[in-house]
Amino acid sequence: MHNRVLKIDHLFTNHDDDARCELPVKSSPWKSRFYLKLHNCKTRRRSFLSVSSSTPSIPSGPRETVAEGPVSLVSKSLFGRECQSQWIAIKTSTIHRKYAKEPHDIVKEARLIASACHPNVISILGHVIDPGAQTMSFWMPYVPSSLITLLSSNDFSPHPLVSILPADPSSSSPREQRFLLLAKSLMFQILSGVTFLHDTAKIAHRDIKPSNVLVTLSGRVQLIDFGISWKEGEDLAAKKNDLWVETPEQMYFEVSTGPYRAPELLFGPRNYNAFAIDSWSLGTTFAEFFTPVRLFSRLDDEDFGFESDGQSDSGNDENSSKPSEPFIIPKGLRIGDPTNRWTRDSLFDSTRGEIGLAWSIFKTRGSPNETNWPSFLTLPDANKLSFVDVEPVDLCSILPNFPLSAQRCEVDTKTHVPPEIMSPTPVDLVHRFLVYEPSRRLRPSEALTHPWFTSEPPLLLPDDVPAPSTHSEVPISTSWGAKSLGQWLSDVHPSGVI
Repeated sequence: MHNRVLKIDHLFTNHDDDARCELPVKSSPWKSRFYLKLHNCKTRRRSFLSVSSSTPSIPSGPRETVAEGPVSLVSKSLFGRECQSQWIAIKTSTIHRKYAKEPHDIVKEARLIASACHPNVISILGHVIDPGAQTMSFWMPYVPSSLITLLSSNDFSPHPLVSILPADPSSSSPREQRFLLLAKSLMFQILSGVTFLHDTAKIAHRDIKPSNVLVTLSGRVQLIDFGISWKEGEDLAAKKNDLWVETPEQMYFEVSTGPYRAPELLFGPRNYNAFAIDSWSLGTTFAEFFTPVRLFSRLDDEDFGFESDGQSDSGNDENSSKPSEPFIIPKGLRIGDPTNRWTRDSLFDSTRGEIGLAWSIFKTRGSPNETNWPSFLTLPDANKLSFVDVEPVDLCSILPNFPLSAQRCEVDTKTHVPPEIMSPTPVDLVHRFLVYEPSRRLRPSEALTHPWFTSEPPLLLPDDVPAPSTHSEVPISTSWGAKSLGQWLSDVHPSGVI
């Protein structure tokens, strides 16, 4: 049976010079299989599987489920080609509108990933459509680790779990330097990927969160899950095969996940700045680098979700004056008990639905008013609810895993109009994303030049990620203390799996 290479205008309509897509097609009386080949990418630093007449079909070997949700299934399998093979992740979802969960769309997801070629964005190696089962699958390099796993480690903190001597705020301990090194590198790579999506690919991710940030063993960040993303400037012809066609006048506000949702999404807008949604989600994601690490028992709550907030009392009257601790160990739980595990608190609490999430945000960032959120009353549902007026709290008081040395510079985190001059501290970076008025939020491209990235320790990038030429003013290294980024990560997780 001969392979035919077809232009796939019917499914992937991007014709950018940086990411041209072609498909070899195998015909079959019972199933049509399509294989996507990405090539001619100027920023390519990834390994792609070449598609040719000798390329096998979708892996038929054993698969292991690695993630299962209401809209898709992700499994891993060994993909062999001649004398080479690699582990791949296979994502499968329905393409039948009756069974799909609006607005999740695997067709759009594959199309958008195919148009975005960047070292910090996951790549598609191939895809297959099964008309009989009405499903689509695409496969990507398998990355076993994610940011959420790193954040859920008590080793990933600038503070020791047990301290005998008081810390010296005038100098950084080795543990603090390691934490800053890793946090700075991972945040910078996330920002690099999102900047490319926004400025070059014109894509707003709309679901940025720790579990959608994969981290390879070398320390390379890979952004995944574009099923609810938005691409600016597309005409209807470009997205005619999407399961759920979205227009600028009729956008989905049912996007983003739980505590990472921007506040405007909670008040029913059908037209909004999708890129500002990402900025808020970056702020909540980066804040989790510094929230408390909490011990919990899986026996007490088998359904405990990592993306559920464990810090629902961060802004209430009882605890607002009491700073949080870096490690929270509830009474009755013992460190070392195999039935217990660590998790990182979210900044905001989404466990009580959208109204509860709005109240959690307001308790932390203050009630909206004409000064801090001028456009609030233009939102469709802004007048449907009223909340008790509350003042914002100092972010440092609820982010106890900020390094002591990074808190030397005073930053007013209660304002929603940050000063023009940036302070070289991580709290200043986080604060500038968590601003109510969407137009005032820090853009990812601006964040790449934040002075914190030029402070010590240096910015460390993996060997397989090229230094961004547009931000050459930020000094970048591939090793520090005779160790690469991957080696520093393995110090936090000796097993090599983050």
